[in-house]
Amino acid sequence: MKRLLQLLALAVLILLAVLLYNTLALPQADSRVAELPELQQVMDEGAMVERLAAALRFPTLPDQPDAFVGFHDFLRDSFPLTHQTLSLKAFGHSLLYHWDSNNDCPPQLLLAHQDVVPVSSPEEWQQPPFAGVIDDDFVWGRGALDDKGSLMAILEATEALLQNGQTPACDVYLAFGHDEEIGGREGAVKMATWLEQQNLQFALILDEGGMMLPGSTLGLDRPVALMGIAEKGYMTVELQAEAEPGHSSRPPERTAIGDLAAAIHHLQTHPRPASLSLPTRQMLEQVAPHQPFAKRLVFANLWLFEPLIIRQLESKPETNALLRTTMAPTLLEAGVKENVLPATANATLNFRLAPGETRDSLRAHLRNELPENISVTSKGAFLSDPSSVTEIPSATFDRLAALARALPEQPVVAPYLLIAGTDARHYQHLSDQVFRFMPVSLGQDDLARFHGHNERLSREQYPHMVRFYAGLMLGR
Repeated sequence: MKRLLQLLALAVLILLAVLLYNTLALPQADSRVAELPELQQVMDEGAMVERLAAALRFPTLPDQPDAFVGFHDFLRDSFPLTHQTLSLKAFGHSLLYHWDSNNDCPPQLLLAHQDVVPVSSPEEWQQPPFAGVIDDDFVWGRGALDDKGSLMAILEATEALLQNGQTPACDVYLAFGHDEEIGGREGAVKMATWLEQQNLQFALILDEGGMMLPGSTLGLDRPVALMGIAEKGYMTVELQAEAEPGHSSRPPERTAIGDLAAAIHHLQTHPRPASLSLPTRQMLEQVAPHQPFAKRLVFANLWLFEPLIIRQLESKPETNALLRTTMAPTLLEAGVKENVLPATANATLNFRLAPGETRDSLRAHLRNELPENISVTSKGAFLSDPSSVTEIPSATFDRLAALARALPEQPVVAPYLLIAGTDARHYQHLSDQVFRFMPVSLGQDDLARFHGHNERLSREQYPHMVRFYAGLMLGR
C-alpha cells in the first residue's frame, strides 16, 4: 500500500509539473499596435455620418430593384474620386471595384453587402427603420450594422485616401454583393467566379463577421475583438409527419401533429455532440495570457480541462453555438380547422453546422434519429458546409490584430468561429487568409439588433471604422 501511495504521489507531482510548465510556457500576449492613418484633414465626420444616414434610406431588399439603382446613383455622387479612379464592374446589382496600386504584390479583397433583411414590425422601432435618423449618439436604420455601415466606411476610406493623395500598398478590390441575405448566388458567387477566371489570388480577404464585444464572457476585463477565421455551415430541412385525417372528437393514439412535436422534442433534447473545434480552441489559447493564473492554467491545458470548459460554454446560447451543430425550429404548418385532424404536419428546422459536420452527415443523423413516419427534405437553395479554417498564426492575422488594437477600445484580439454566414464562404478558394471582422464595438444587448429591432451604429465609432479600413489598404 505504501508503494502504491508513493506512486500516486509521484503521478500527482508529474501532473502538476506538466500543468505548470504548459502554463508558464504560454507565449507572451501580443501587444503590437499599428498606426492608423491620420486623415482628419480630409475627413468631415459630420458629412460622413450624413452620407451613412442617407445610405440607410434606400430599402435595398430583394423585391425592391429600384432601391439598388437609386443607391448606386447615390454612391457615384457621394464618392466622386473613387468612381473616377477605380474601375467598376457590375454583376446585376452587385458592384466590384478595382483600385490599381501599380505595385507588383498580391491584392487585397474587402467585402460588404448592400442588401438588408426585411422589417417585420416597424412599429417596434424607436426610429423608423428606413428613415436614416441621426441623433446625438447613433445613426439609426436597417443596415447600419448589417452591412451598409462597413460598405460605407470602406468607401469613405477609399475617398479619403484619394483626397490625401495616397494609394494602397497593393491592389485593392471591393466586392459589394446585393443578395448576401438570401445566399449570394447572383452576387458573390458570380463575382468570385469572375475573379477566379482572372487567375487572381488574394493576400487577404476581409468580410463582416466578428466584432469587439465585452470580454467578460471569456473572463477578460477588456473588450475582445473576435476575428472570424471560419464560419459554420447552413442547412434547412422540412420534417413532415403523416397520419390518418379525421374528426377531433375521436382522436387516435397518435396524430400527425403529435408525432411531429415528439420528433422536434427528441432532436432538441438530443443535440449534436459538443467539442472544441480548432477555431474555438485557438480562441481560448489566444486569450489565455490575459487571464488570471488559475484560468490561464485551465486554458493552457485544454487536453485535461476540455470537459470543464465545454460545460461552462454550454451554459449560454451564444457560447454553446461555438461548440456544436445547432438546430432551431422556425416554421410550423398543420391543420385547416380546429375540429379536424390533419393528414400532415410540417416543421422547418434551421441548422448551423459546426466544423467537422457536413450536410451529408447531418442528413444521415436525422434519418437515424427519426421514426420512419417522419420524412426529411432539404429546403431552399441556400445550403453550405462549414467553411475552411484560416490557418493562424500568420503575418496577415498579426497585421489585422495590430490594426484592431489601434482602435480606441484597445481590445484583446482572438480568433473566432463565426456562428452565422457571410459572403466570404464564396471566395475562400481565392485566398488562404480569409477573415471576418467589423471594426465596431458593441454591447452584448446589441447583438439582438442584427436582423432585429432598432439597428443602429455609434456616431463616435464610425470615423474609427473608416481609419481602420484605410490602414488596411495602406499596409501589406
